[in-house]
Amino acid sequence: MKHRLFGWLVLAVLMIVMSGCATLTAPVVSAQVAAQETAQTPNYADVTPPAYPLHQTYNPVLPPATSNPVKEITLRVKNVTTDIAPDVPVDLWLFEDTAPGPVLHVNLGDTVKFTLVNEGTLEHSIDFHAAQTPWNTNYVSIRPGEELSFEWKANYPGVFMYHCGTPPVGHHIANGMYGAIIVSAPDLKPVDKEYVLVQSEFYVTKGKDGLYHTDGTKMNSVQPDYVVFNGYANQYKDAPLTAEPGQHVRLWVLNAGPTTFSAFHVIGAVFDTAYADGHPQNGQQGMQTVTIPPGGGYMVELTFPDAGLYPFVTHSFAYTGKGALGLIKVGDGGGATATTDMSH
Repeated sequence: MKHRLFGWLVLAVLMIVMSGCATLTAPVVSAQVAAQETAQTPNYADVTPPAYPLHQTYNPVLPPATSNPVKEITLRVKNVTTDIAPDVPVDLWLFEDTAPGPVLHVNLGDTVKFTLVNEGTLEHSIDFHAAQTPWNTNYVSIRPGEELSFEWKANYPGVFMYHCGTPPVGHHIANGMYGAIIVSAPDLKPVDKEYVLVQSEFYVTKGKDGLYHTDGTKMNSVQPDYVVFNGYANQYKDAPLTAEPGQHVRLWVLNAGPTTFSAFHVIGAVFDTAYADGHPQNGQQGMQTVTIPPGGGYMVELTFPDAGLYPFVTHSFAYTGKGALGLIKVGDGGGATATTDMSH
């Protein structure tokens, strides 16, 4: 009996000692792990990037469509470094030289003879949301230095997305490979001004070269650093769209995503008519905000009775403060001033 009691006593003492050691060593081990994790996550915040061409304001005016029923369109894939916000240069993959790529404008019923030229360093492809064509034939990836040509017919009017469809598709879109193609219906009434606005997201982290690169972890967890119109944060605050009082204005709005919805709204205005995907048979009247899914579009029309400043935003305000804001200046601006700070 005495030996049994002695054994239990020794076991109890050992348990107390081991518990104390665990209590003492746990903070030390945690500190060591934290130090290792910090060492494995380098901070390149102070690295100076190489010289790069600064962003030029993207022209939002809808280009005219030629009367030729056959449209020959060539898009060249390029690697371009430029900024998406002040002092935020990103190594982008682009169609031509801009994000978004050039606005393409064709007429309903046109035949599009398209050629993709890959001048980049990775495989890329094309996906036209306006086309009806086999994915496994015409939306295939091509290697650097290769070309791909095919034809399709514009059978539906509206505002459509085109983008690279090479996996991972979201990464290629987030890295700048998207644009808008407008298919005009013959009975579309003329307006005084027409603009094209493409909303998109950027997910970036600064690298050891001083440039920013698309961050797949942020992208997959939907944590955008910037949400923008036409490729640059707040670019139409300093270079507003313009109109005159009483003019009828048409906005072709595309949401390139790759993930978030757009709640498109013009502050101080009401959409006379809004058309889902820009199709003239999808008319809605007196709309305040239109919901645009990733890969979808809207065509909205509005009139401004008075001179002044009219901000356009995504009404998802967590994203508006990340760069999704611009101005429409009507007349002389009405002598108005505005902070246009939507982040609070």
